[in-house]
This record gives sequence, structure tokens and C-alpha cells, in this order.
Amino acid sequence: MAQRMTGGCKCGLVRYQGIRLAVPMFRCHCRDCQQLTGSGHSDMVPLAIEGFVISDTVKTYEMPGGSGQSTFSGFCPNCGSQLTRNSQRMSDRIYVHAASLDNPSSYQPEKSIYSGSAQPWDEAAIIKEQ
Repeated sequence: MAQRMTGGCKCGLVRYQGIRLAVPMFRCHCRDCQQLTGSGHSDMVPLAIEGFVISDTVKTYEMPGGSGQSTFSGFCPNCGSQLTRNSQRMSDRIYVHAASLDNPSSYQPEKSIYSGSAQPWDEAAIIKEQ
């Protein structure tokens, strides 16, 4: 059964909803995620781009990704909450920041990516693959 997920920003201006993809939830330690979130990593939940709906008020920042293709970061123009990440390279999905979910306890990270870029003070957050 498809798992519908909903969420939004701190002030409530931007809302989204989508269907969870059957791929791992993860913690990303890349430098882009560090700078965008102001922390050591971002916690991401993959949703299908097909049927994903987000408020028109979301603001998007485009940047080059590690692959050379564009990546996009969605955030609230009012409160600044980070909400989404997606890329041209993986155009079938959009990632939402776990803390923006209405039910963030449904986030269960399965792996870390770009752990080689983790800051020394955030190494305890790396999920070791088994």
C-alpha cells in the first residue's frame, strides 16, 4: 500500500504531499546539504515526483550538482524552512527534509551518503552500512 506523506514549513505558508518511494531514506553529509541546512547533514525522504504537490509559494534555488546537472532546493520564502531537494539526474523523485514532515517520527534512515564529506563534529551521525 502506498504511503502518503504530508508536510510543510514552520510558518505554514508552504505545504506538500506525495507518495513515498520504495527506496532508502537517508542522511546526506555532502557540503551542499551542510550549507543549505546550516548543520552537518540533511535527513531525506524520497517521494515520487509523479503526483507530488507543493504550494505555489515555495521558492526554488537552482545549483550545479556533483554530476554537473542541476539540482534544486525548495524552501519557504517567508520562514526559510528547507523543504525539498531534487535533481535533473534523478527526475523520477523528490526528496523532502524529514523534519518538515507532519509526522517526522516516520523517518527511519537506512544509510548515510557522502559520509566522506562529514564534518568531524558530525561523524557520530553517520549511519554505518551493515
